[in-house]
Formats: sequence, structure tokens, C-alpha cells
Amino acid sequence: MTGMSVGILVAVAAVLLLAATVLMLVMVQQLRAMRREVEATRLQLAKMDWGVMLLNGVQQLKQATVALEQIDKRLQKLEALEKVQLSHINLRQGV
Repeated sequence: MTGMSVGILVAVAAVLLLAATVLMLVMVQQLRAMRREVEATRLQLAKMDWGVMLLNGVQQLKQATVALEQIDKRLQKLEALEKVQLSHINLRQGV
């Protein structure tokens, strides 16, 4: 009886060891695949023309600045109109 239970324990341990080995191999393969993807991404980033991207970014910032200046001018005009309207209302009320 004792010999049989030791044999079962050894078999279970062998199965668990085999499963752990298979899982480790799968993890190693996944890590290698991830390393290849990282290297490919790094090479792709190195090949990119950052000058064009930066130039586009600068142009977009310039366009945004022009748009903000237009908005600022319109707000100033609206504020001036509001002041005129308020002064006109105050004159009508005799204040």
C-alpha cells in the first residue's frame, strides 16, 4: 500500500513538473515574441521622419494661434458692444 501511494505521489509530481515546464516554455516564447515586437517598433521609430511631424505640429500651433487671436478680437468687439449697450440703457434710465 505504501509503495503504491509513493508511486502515485511520484507520478503526480512528475505531471506537475511537466506542466510547469510546458508553462515556462510558453512564457519564454511569449517573451521572445514581445522582444521581437519591441525591436521592430524601435526600428520603425528610428526610421520615422520626425522633422515632418514637428513641422506639421508647428503649423497646427500657428493655425491655432491665429484662431485664438480671431476669437480674442471678437470677444473684445462683443465687450465693447456690451459697454455701449449698457451706457445707452443707463442714459435712457437717466442714471
